[in-house]
Amino acid sequence: MSERKTLTITQVEEIKKVGDKQIPKLSFRAKDGDKELTYFTFKTSLFDLISEGQTINADVETSTREWEDQTYTDRRIVQIYVDGQPVNIRGGYRGKSPEELELSARAYALSYAKDLAVADKIIISSLTKYAQEFYDWMKPSKQSIVPPPNVELETKERKAKTRESNSDKAETIDINAMKFKNPGEFYTACLEHFKLTKSKVDTVVPEYDLNKPDQRNRAWETIVAIYGAREEG
Repeated sequence: MSERKTLTITQVEEIKKVGDKQIPKLSFRAKDGDKELTYFTFKTSLFDLISEGQTINADVETSTREWEDQTYTDRRIVQIYVDGQPVNIRGGYRGKSPEELELSARAYALSYAKDLAVADKIIISSLTKYAQEFYDWMKPSKQSIVPPPNVELETKERKAKTRESNSDKAETIDINAMKFKNPGEFYTACLEHFKLTKSKVDTVVPEYDLNKPDQRNRAWETIVAIYGAREEG
């Protein structure tokens, strides 16, 4: 008889094939309240839902067995529920909910647009615009009527106009006096003003903890001192 439990997965082992028929078996450790125990499942349709850090709502069948004068407890996962619905029905796989799929699509679209900005294919002020266009194109119901985003639409004239606008703003901003609320704003400013990616920034000011305001300010002073002269270029 199975029992419904809420488990927080702490460790997932590699899939192993067991028995004469080499059946795939996935074992993992999970917390059930204050207890951390070992669980497993033979249902391959549930494998993708079992990952470290994930909390699952599952049916668990518990049994004991004797081997070499020792008693062992087996805890087998026979079903997992998402939004209260079973994901494994007649061998099928329900998959992610519409909300989960939408969040994944938006995250992918934003990541794609960020990559374009880092590669200097688009200007950073257009990042959210391209992310939305790419997301719209990925939606199955719109692919037939919405063309994929074309970075060539970011013409030289438009770039020049935007950079000219940014240049005008820069005249009224004292770069040396800029302050940032968090590391994200710091990295964005480095990209906007000096075309420095996060990885480049981390190699230039590795000694500063950007989560601390005072060290973030000193890191910015260092960046400006090194690259300030290049900004006009």
